[in-house]
Amino acid sequence: MSQKIPYDSQRQAALTQQFDHVKAMIDTESKARATEPVSLLAVSKLKPASDIQILYDHGVREFGENYVQELVEKSELLPSDIKWHFIGGLQTNKCKDLAKVANLAYIETLDSLKKAKKLNEARGKYQPDQPAIACDIQINTSHEDQKSGLQNESEIFEMVQYLISEENKYVSLSGLMTIGSWDVSHAEGEENKDFSTLVEWKKKIDEKFGTKVRLSMGMSADFKQAIKQGTSEVRIGTDIFGVRPPKDQAKIL
Repeated sequence: MSQKIPYDSQRQAALTQQFDHVKAMIDTESKARATEPVSLLAVSKLKPASDIQILYDHGVREFGENYVQELVEKSELLPSDIKWHFIGGLQTNKCKDLAKVANLAYIETLDSLKKAKKLNEARGKYQPDQPAIACDIQINTSHEDQKSGLQNESEIFEMVQYLISEENKYVSLSGLMTIGSWDVSHAEGEENKDFSTLVEWKKKIDEKFGTKVRLSMGMSADFKQAIKQGTSEVRIGTDIFGVRPPKDQAKIL
């Protein structure tokens, strides 16, 4: 790993203040729910490595990235005790590149058995001494064609069975993840039906397999509702880091 990435003090002050503000809101909401604390995943996609270094120096250790190449490059530049979460659309041919990242801790968007097998095989080949990759099964709760994720019960159960099997040492079952539909996430209402659907899947899976899967649901627009409905983690980008640049203008360094 190279030397520590420099940053300017003005950006440091603004970013740490934003992070603390979001974290305080999440802690307040989760206390009101009176259950386990909700973890905050800082989504740093298309943001420079210096932003991540700022929050790392502020004590943050878990970051979410959406693009494989960006995650790989950032992992080579930044401290090795960061726990990277991959939260973007996963292509089968990119499983190997992700599995090679020693401190890749989570993949939250696993949506096919083929990809799970590829990850297990590649992790075992390239990083056999690192912890298994914790996987969230992505479920398409809104039944939107453009969204990734499983919907079929037999496919979901087959994936759970594979991830909890002792034969597969390099991937493990962490939980379930969903991205609610835009309309539902921005609607005023008591309950987000996409989140309710994910909670139902958790109940079914825990009952059938004796698991205690975590839930990853809720982003900047709908995280308060996600906390009310029982999420374990919220994924926040814009509210912490500010507006993202277009992909073709984003710079890591």
